[in-house]
Amino acid sequence: MKKWSECMKRILQIFFLFMCLIVVISLLIVQRQPLTTATSTNSPTPYAEELGQKLQTTDFTKKVLQEIREVGYAPDSTVGYLIDSPEHQVITIQLHNGEEIDVSTESEIQSIIDELARKNNIPLFMVNVQLIEAK
Repeated sequence: MKKWSECMKRILQIFFLFMCLIVVISLLIVQRQPLTTATSTNSPTPYAEELGQKLQTTDFTKKVLQEIREVGYAPDSTVGYLIDSPEHQVITIQLHNGEEIDVSTESEIQSIIDELARKNNIPLFMVNVQLIEAK
């Protein structure tokens, strides 16, 4: 019986040491990992704010819609912007007419927006053209 209790005592000691080792290793791993910084997607970057003001003062959206209408398309009255940096800014145009959007439609609208951006001294946009289905 005495051997049994000594054996159990040894097993519990080994188990306790093993658990302590796991805790210590876990703490070391956590401490070595770099801290992640949360980025806020709610507040626009200074560049986005500055460009947004420029888009408003130049009536860029209104000009885009007018030009697109003049070439025969029926865009929705709203335009979507996604602005991260001068190298990554997207403008989304939704069209009401047409059965599908082909490459020539996207190319023509891209050219219109590029020309307007150059005239207003605005960095160029990647254009995303979407079709709104009739209800």
